[in-house]
Amino acid sequence: MTSQIQPAVVVGVDGSQHSLVALDLAADEATRRREPLRIIAAFLWPMFSLAAQVPGAAITDDALDAAGRMLTDAADKIRGTHPGLRVTTEVVIGSPGGVLVGESERASVVVVGNRGHGGFTSLLAGSVATQLATHARCPVIVVRPGSTPATATTRPVLVGVDGLERTEPAIEFAFEEAASRGAALTAMHIWSEPPRPGSEPFKPVVYDYGEAEREADRLLAETLAGFQEKYPDVPVARELIYGVDPAYHLRRASAEASLVVVGSQGRGELSGLLLGSVGQSLVHHAQCPVAIVRPGAAETH
Repeated sequence: MTSQIQPAVVVGVDGSQHSLVALDLAADEATRRREPLRIIAAFLWPMFSLAAQVPGAAITDDALDAAGRMLTDAADKIRGTHPGLRVTTEVVIGSPGGVLVGESERASVVVVGNRGHGGFTSLLAGSVATQLATHARCPVIVVRPGSTPATATTRPVLVGVDGLERTEPAIEFAFEEAASRGAALTAMHIWSEPPRPGSEPFKPVVYDYGEAEREADRLLAETLAGFQEKYPDVPVARELIYGVDPAYHLRRASAEASLVVVGSQGRGELSGLLLGSVGQSLVHHAQCPVAIVRPGAAETH
């Protein structure tokens, strides 16, 4: 008989200031979820670079020892600020993106800073965030600079809604986050022109924008209805915005949010959210942490 392993909040750290901010947020997340915190240091290229300059196993041992000391310091810090939180650490030799994707199979959420050094260098410009968003089996939170624990309860959780069933895990995750933080939730639906009928290349000459807006409002209300019943204590503000640039409106709203949550796939402007221009814009420029929730990711834990 196999024992059930409790999901943990996983955070990738490398000693940089950005990863330490992510560490604090991950500890808060684990405390709210009443789950253990698992701190991972993964590196590959730095080890190879050092080995190329000074051949010998000692270089690898030194790198592992330094990473181990970094994790010990990180764990001690968190145990001091979050008494009672169960904390484990591990140094893993391997591609950071691949290591964290593997960790996501047993995690409830994976947290990373948006920049760092060592294995997590240039997270935004590199492959780590993209690899996680594409392959992670759980939600991923990318922590932006300036994030502070205080904003988790004083500002609402913001979620982008497009009405598709496959983005419902992102909405579920947003409601769960708002409920655990004791925060409100803002659900934003950005709409523009309706789909063109059939194979018509142009929209109709006569178009009732008022009716289209009412239809968009109905879509937003119907999408949220079941979640509001499930989370009756979460105050919900609905925002219906006419526009052609969802990234602009979500970025702008993120200035007043504690977390912005989006699905990794959608339709229209939200299609392929993280890998497309909207998601990339959010991860680069949102003014709060960004949670990416793949279809089914929030349902596997």
